[in-house]
Amino acid sequence: MEGVSATARWTAAARAVETRRADALFADGLAEALAGPEGFARWERYDNPGTTEFLAIRTRWLDEVVARSARPQVVLVAAGLDTRSVRLHWPDGTVLYELDHADLVEWKEKRLAELGARHRCERHAVGADLTGPWDERLRAAGWDPSVPTLWIVEGLLFYLAERDARTLLERLASLSAPGSVLAGDLIAHQSMISEFTKEGLARLRADGCPWLWGTDRPEEFLDSCGWPASEVRLPGEDGASFGRWPWPPLPRDTLGFPMNYLFTATRPT
Repeated sequence: MEGVSATARWTAAARAVETRRADALFADGLAEALAGPEGFARWERYDNPGTTEFLAIRTRWLDEVVARSARPQVVLVAAGLDTRSVRLHWPDGTVLYELDHADLVEWKEKRLAELGARHRCERHAVGADLTGPWDERLRAAGWDPSVPTLWIVEGLLFYLAERDARTLLERLASLSAPGSVLAGDLIAHQSMISEFTKEGLARLRADGCPWLWGTDRPEEFLDSCGWPASEVRLPGEDGASFGRWPWPPLPRDTLGFPMNYLFTATRPT
């Protein structure tokens, strides 16, 4: 795995670190094995203050979105080394699709088989280039565009140029039945220019996985892509802290400090 795909090992290592805590926000028993030594080396290299805490909060927050969504189809867009198919309890009849680069999907499937992973829902892993006609492969795997879908776009959008992020979300909107939900995370533009992230961003660039953009107006961006925001939270705000975020949430108009947004958005019925 190279470039952005390799960051999946970093986030797996962060989930393993959280799992070791006595007060863990979730338990991912496969994360350590999926991360491997490379993942933990990246975790140490990228672990700025608040980073591991945010990754834990993001995982738990999106777990809860999945739990309450009641959508019969769930698509993890750029699924990485996520193991929700194994560790979450899924309603009967839920079909999960994991979409990512073919080389990452192939490696993950082999490793999960070696680890004896037991999936708790019907699951389809789909290898595709997200900049190409990926929906054709998704349909071939059984995904039905006439059925409401929960799309999870986790840890992806800031690795794309703004035009590519917009194109992806607009494509998801055009494919989605009314009542479909989009959930994920964005970073603020302040995160791209803050002195507090300068060194971390330089490490990501050097490793071939740079962050490319952020927005200080997440609601406007999502709405312009066809996804009216239902909820946008900063870590530390009610419902997006779980006792893990170490600081009070910053006011939205604060300049010079990095910020992350967690969001849900719903296609109108």
